Amino acid sequence: MERSIQFIVRFYNRVHQVWENQKTHSRLATLLVLSFLISLGMSLFLYLGLVPENLEYLFPKNIFQSIQISFSLLLLIEVVGLVFTLSNSVSSSLVKQLEILSLILLRSAFKQFGEFYEQNNWADFEPVISMLSDAFGAMAIFIIILLINKTLKHTPITDDPESQTRFIMFKKVTSLILFMVFLTSGIYDIILYLQHSQAFDFFKNFYTILIFADIFLVLLSLRYNYSYIVVFRNSAFAVATIIIRMALSAPIYYNIALGILASLFVLGVSFFYTKYRHCSSDVH
Repeated sequence: MERSIQFIVRFYNRVHQVWENQKTHSRLATLLVLSFLISLGMSLFLYLGLVPENLEYLFPKNIFQSIQISFSLLLLIEVVGLVFTLSNSVSSSLVKQLEILSLILLRSAFKQFGEFYEQNNWADFEPVISMLSDAFGAMAIFIIILLINKTLKHTPITDDPESQTRFIMFKKVTSLILFMVFLTSGIYDIILYLQHSQAFDFFKNFYTILIFADIFLVLLSLRYNYSYIVVFRNSAFAVATIIIRMALSAPIYYNIALGILASLFVLGVSFFYTKYRHCSSDVH
């Protein structure tokens, strides 16, 4: 068992090292630029009527969908970053979740503008209101994230170096499992798209799985620190993930309210935990 865990951790470290390499980030940035230019070109070909009818379903319907495609790829990259962040810090992982939520809202704002641009109907002002609410909701979450980052101070979950190392090892195993789930879900989604089937909502499903991962880490952390303030903070962060998951499936306006409430909830827990953590043992 011990050897298996060590093998998985070594494999995780190699994958993480490749992901954090500057060359990897440069290539991903190039991929985003190319995806934007290619999808923009495809939408122009469709607009000019240069695409056969049997292939039209593969092409973006308007030029603003190219922005949505690029943002979707960016979100997938951010999700991978979230998976690797989980092994470093539970609190940093939760901040990453909020960052992804804000980017999802911005993507939705672009989508709403694309629909309004296509219809060009000022009598129907609903898309504009939806776009503005998504944009300002994302901005509100962005501001709260900055405040959360100012309150966070990371400390080990235990004073015992050996126990701390084992806890990090288990978090890395959990992160690697999530990474495999991410790859499997992404490949399955692509297959459904190519088969003309309705693709499932990747981010909703991934956040659902993330809830169980958070609960697992909460219970696992009890092996190393079971003081009330630690249990409450980690459990509260799991609840925050649930609220974020609800925001992803909630109707317009409700999703923004839930996103902001989740951000404020995390801010409150982080602020008071950091201020009064001396009441119990420090944690990471």
